[in-house]
Amino acid sequence: MDNALTQYLELFDTSRDVIDSHAPHAINVRRDAAAAALRHIGRLPERGDEGFEKISLNDMFAPDYGINIARVDFKAAMPAEFGCDVPNVGACTAMVVNDAFTPVGDLAARLPEGVEMMSLAEAAQLYPELFAEQIADIDNPVVALNTMFVQDGVFIRVRRGVRFERPVQVLSLFNASMPLMAARRVLIHVEDGAHATVLMCDHPRVHTVDYLSCRVVEAVVGRDATLDFYDLEESTARSRRASVFAATQAEGSRLNVCSIYLNGGMTRNEFYPRYLDERCATRLGGLVIGGGSQIIDNATYISHSHSRCTSDQLFKYALFDSAQGAFEGMVTVEPGAEFTEAHQVNRNLLASAEARMHTMPQLIINCDEVKASHGAATGQLDDDALFYMRSRGIPVEEARMMLINAFMTDVLDAISLEPLRDRLRHLVDKRLRGCGTGCSTCSIK
Repeated sequence: MDNALTQYLELFDTSRDVIDSHAPHAINVRRDAAAAALRHIGRLPERGDEGFEKISLNDMFAPDYGINIARVDFKAAMPAEFGCDVPNVGACTAMVVNDAFTPVGDLAARLPEGVEMMSLAEAAQLYPELFAEQIADIDNPVVALNTMFVQDGVFIRVRRGVRFERPVQVLSLFNASMPLMAARRVLIHVEDGAHATVLMCDHPRVHTVDYLSCRVVEAVVGRDATLDFYDLEESTARSRRASVFAATQAEGSRLNVCSIYLNGGMTRNEFYPRYLDERCATRLGGLVIGGGSQIIDNATYISHSHSRCTSDQLFKYALFDSAQGAFEGMVTVEPGAEFTEAHQVNRNLLASAEARMHTMPQLIINCDEVKASHGAATGQLDDDALFYMRSRGIPVEEARMMLINAFMTDVLDAISLEPLRDRLRHLVDKRLRGCGTGCSTCSIK
């Protein structure tokens, strides 16, 4: 259809009572503002609009996906099909089946005192005050669509002063035999002085069905708190994903985000960290391995509005076949944000003549006493390095893989948890060698 937004607004208008009946008031109360924002927008962004060089959200949302507003049970047998625990870490794991929260094993018993992980709908009833503020901007079309239809998701809370070193793992699983859109919502609260590590993994259970993930992750990082957030996408060529990550950071907080794309169809990721006070630090990292006709788009927006904050961005793409990539990053230093330090880097490797990359790093400085830099580079493998390795007996394909692995290394180096870092290196190596995706303990048969 010409305007994909129309079908979602019509569904919302005709099914509002059904949608509300399966969600608590703290979630339902936001729907009117979301619908109003979408009506004001009028249409979803299309390719060629500002900030959408490679992906059209209108085309992404246009197919007639089903939405499970009646909460039909699509449970999957997690213990029988997945063993996605990261070795030597002992992650506390939960699963999101389409958009419904499902704990794995005795989750509550595995969580230490001061750490909670539960259904978003349950948390909205227990802690409605934590839902009073919406972190993600309702004027964003992905956020508005998600808010209009969301009924469940994941809630993670780490109480004041609790340093939980083991990761909390969320497996987002599509499990339906018909085309399906899931409005997935994640809310993370890391209170003052606390530390949390969250790992999210996207998988489809059925590889022959079209799926669309409309996902919003909101994080509240308290004073002197730390959140490490790692996002791994391993889906199929028939999958689509539109994701928004939004966070607020209090004074002295640390936020480390790493997004890793190993396989999929069409993906758009947006990142919006926001500073509430001084001395905040943010690191955004992205690693993309694209092949076939995949399209992967990452967009970042950082506004330095307080002094003595730092931001560091590093996104790297390796594109094969006819894959297309895009990176647009905006860093703004507002008046009064003295002693800001902001760096943004995008490096891209085109491993075939048909691969395409669009990059636009942007830096706007409206303040003195600032250290800032931005840059981008797109090229191919170094022929001299390749010749050097071949002259020492390394086969050409092995040499290529070694160089690409080395190119990606510094993105993974920022992952603070060593077993997870090693595991992701293994997955990246497997993906580059064409051995299939998925680790041996997290395979989808």
